[in-house]
Amino acid sequence: MPGTAIFDLDKTITRAPTWTRFVFFVNRARVPFLLRLPWLIGHGIAHKMGLASRDSVKAHSLRTLAWLDRDALEEAADTFIAREVAQGLHPGAVAAIKWHARRGDRLVIATAAVDLLADRLAAALGFDQVIATRLDWTTGGKVRPPRLAGLNCYGTEKLRRIDDCRFHGPVFAYSDHVSDLAMLAQADHGIAVNPSRGLRRAAPGHQVRVVDYRIASGYPHTSGTSEVA
Repeated sequence: MPGTAIFDLDKTITRAPTWTRFVFFVNRARVPFLLRLPWLIGHGIAHKMGLASRDSVKAHSLRTLAWLDRDALEEAADTFIAREVAQGLHPGAVAAIKWHARRGDRLVIATAAVDLLADRLAAALGFDQVIATRLDWTTGGKVRPPRLAGLNCYGTEKLRRIDDCRFHGPVFAYSDHVSDLAMLAQADHGIAVNPSRGLRRAAPGHQVRVVDYRIASGYPHTSGTSEVA
């Protein structure tokens, strides 16, 4: 029976995180950005130390895009995602996505990445639904630089949005990060993709399978799937 396949995006489908690289892609060689870079790096370090929230880090990075209008940012996102699809995806994730599509499963991306990027990647790979951090482009009816619309779609917020959708089973869930452990544990099939250290430690106790999607391994529960050493 067809079910639902929920994929995290950064480092689950893609080889590397997308947002920071997109910010650098858009701002490359801009002197104002380079001058502000030490402050942005410091803010990121503050987050790692628990002194700044993920939402504030993302909000500050969004401000570096304010020099471009919406059309220009969307064009930049189109170019960035086209390159990502061409050379930045885990082969095993692509194989798993294709397997679920053949099964007739509903394909869902659930990610903290912003919709500016997530929607485009989802469209390129044939996903049916995107649960992502949303951007708000207007104020008082006027178009302006984007800001976060609501909470960053991360951890408990991501899980809440997934639960609100009441997806039909069997549910398959894929992620690389321990922040998604609850999502993986409550799925019928939880798959840890090239997992972070924390997720690797936690996976066995939650019946979450560990896989290596740096290779094209296909369906994650066949004997052909390679586990991460």
